[in-house]
Amino acid sequence: MSIIIGASRVNDKKRQIISYLRLTRISNLSIPLKTQIKMFMNQVSVFESEEMTAYGIYNINLNLVISIIVLLISGLTTMIQMKEHPFILQTINSTVNFYQKLNISS
Repeated sequence: MSIIIGASRVNDKKRQIISYLRLTRISNLSIPLKTQIKMFMNQVSVFESEEMTAYGIYNINLNLVISIIVLLISGLTTMIQMKEHPFILQTINSTVNFYQKLNISS
């Protein structure tokens, strides 16, 4: 969830920077600064909104992150709903017995 919030903040910040740069007259700036602004605008226009970068090291696909979060939540809710099922109770009891035997033998 924090990745999605971070990505939305990055996208908001990107929009703010772009709108500020569009309002600024770059014709009055020095040539190296103009070049940097143009390069930045090209990089930002290529940047896709469904990705965010992890400090420039690699890109994180937000569609994949959302899919993983949905999978984890649906798995957790299924486990909660199945907590009284006999198979689940047997598995829990077997696991508890196994760990008790490990602690006794150690």
